[in-house]
Amino acid sequence: MFRSTTLGVLGCGLAVGVAGVAGAEPTAGSLSIEQIATIPDMGRMAVNPATGEIAFGRTGPGAGSAQFLRVLGTDGSLHTVGDQAIRDPDAVAWDVDGLFSPAGSLLVGSNRGIFAIRPDNSIMTVMEAGSDLVNPEDLNLAADGGLYWADYGLSRVQRLSIHGSVSTVLTTADPVVRVDVDEFGSLASVDVMGGVIQPGAIAGTPNFSELVFGDGSDLWGDDRYALDTGSGSVVRLFDDGSIETVVSGLFDGVDLSQPHAMDANIAFLPTGEMLIGVPVTGELYSVVPAPGALAIAAMGGVLAVRRRR
Repeated sequence: MFRSTTLGVLGCGLAVGVAGVAGAEPTAGSLSIEQIATIPDMGRMAVNPATGEIAFGRTGPGAGSAQFLRVLGTDGSLHTVGDQAIRDPDAVAWDVDGLFSPAGSLLVGSNRGIFAIRPDNSIMTVMEAGSDLVNPEDLNLAADGGLYWADYGLSRVQRLSIHGSVSTVLTTADPVVRVDVDEFGSLASVDVMGGVIQPGAIAGTPNFSELVFGDGSDLWGDDRYALDTGSGSVVRLFDDGSIETVVSGLFDGVDLSQPHAMDANIAFLPTGEMLIGVPVTGELYSVVPAPGALAIAAMGGVLAVRRRR
């Protein structure tokens, strides 16, 4: 089993509690990958940086369907949150510091607006849909105190300030579906065609369905990580434009004719693990250094390969 770690008084390791999941086995190379849960109808994913809880948006039968959000606890239990369902709840983000809602609330992006599920399970409206917000596909609460979202309907990345003003930070030719902001205010975004990669050049022609910054740790650094739909791999993007494969084989056996079959979610636990969610299968993986691994800077080639099950 991989490690169980404590942050403050809350356990953040996910080594225990996911029924039916086998213990981790080392893989060749410097990383080990382990399936830790299966989340049906997985939408976007957000990690609570204070507790290690993982929230999931929902995909469903249509934009008009109302659904409940789920949270995977540090004990491995999956439970619904909110005292009512929310329509089209694609995107999620944790408001740990209470900038737009009571501290510890879960922000939810919907085609009806942005809502907050408070710690007491009640729901409040943060912003209603209108000319500045049509259909958020991804939410990011940045270090600068702004709430950013990738608005599919507007083909823009929008920012809401704590004072309630909305500004456009990026306009795209095709609908924008992913956005991340690092601690320095740099923006990373992906449009529905897999392009519009900000900032910096990328070798070749990008075709990504996910793009996030590393967590700033010694292991993952500040580089960007993406799901390359051409190879079906999670890759690391360096500032010089080069690319390194981190995880491959995530889509083995998947029917790739399904819409958005090669979408993925990438996030980081406060204990240092990379999380990879595969919505088409619902599989959630944890990527950790293999026993005795060297620093990530010494890695080369394929770093972790999904074990066939």
